Amino acid sequence: MFKARRLCIHSCLATFVVMCAIVTGFSQGREPAPEQSLLKKFEILCKTIGDVRGNYTMAGVINITDHANAASAMEHMLFVLCKQGDEFYYRLGTTATINEQGLYLFIDYKTKSILISKKKQVMFDTGLKNFADLGIKIQSENYKLVDKVIGEDETISLINEHHISCKQYSLTFNKQSMRIKRLFMRLSNFDYPLKTDNEKVVEVSISQWIKSADLSKYPSKNSVLKDVNGEWRTANAYKNYRIVKM
Repeated sequence: MFKARRLCIHSCLATFVVMCAIVTGFSQGREPAPEQSLLKKFEILCKTIGDVRGNYTMAGVINITDHANAASAMEHMLFVLCKQGDEFYYRLGTTATINEQGLYLFIDYKTKSILISKKKQVMFDTGLKNFADLGIKIQSENYKLVDKVIGEDETISLINEHHISCKQYSLTFNKQSMRIKRLFMRLSNFDYPLKTDNEKVVEVSISQWIKSADLSKYPSKNSVLKDVNGEWRTANAYKNYRIVKM
């Protein structure tokens, strides 16, 4: 939604979630088999990821390793997304996006530039949901279900080393609270799906995910721009930044 490298939590988030329709196949009056219990738990996690409607705040770190395209890599890229109604603040690495009060601002702290346009409708939720959509599609395609517990954390993985698009899909969460802490995908290269040295690995570590938002905690349009006789000028903190109108 902004540049390709900017989500992942749009896609990746962040890139990156919708409800997973997993067939549990439980028989009445019977305790579910261990694998069925894991699938049920996986379903609950996918529903959690899919429930990103309304206000929320999410923060964490994105890592992307792409052996076929080094330009799309991200290394320990910090992000925070605070969404309140149709307004939001989104910080990813050395960039920030502010969408409020009728304006859309994209700030690049590295190049010291500010892009300005009219306020936009940005569907962050759609990007997040794509991550769980993948879980829906692949869970029935001969994937091995693997469960691993380390301390208070549990990881459920779907693994198929011969799959043409996704070889591994994992969710790590707290066993007690079911709070999701990590999203992980190992994607095949479409041109050479059986090779392992050109895969794309996407990892999103989530340090905060709450169903509330307070935009006052983050930079706003008024802290970046000021109206001088009908013309936009940068505030003092951004006095050396170049304004580009879109």
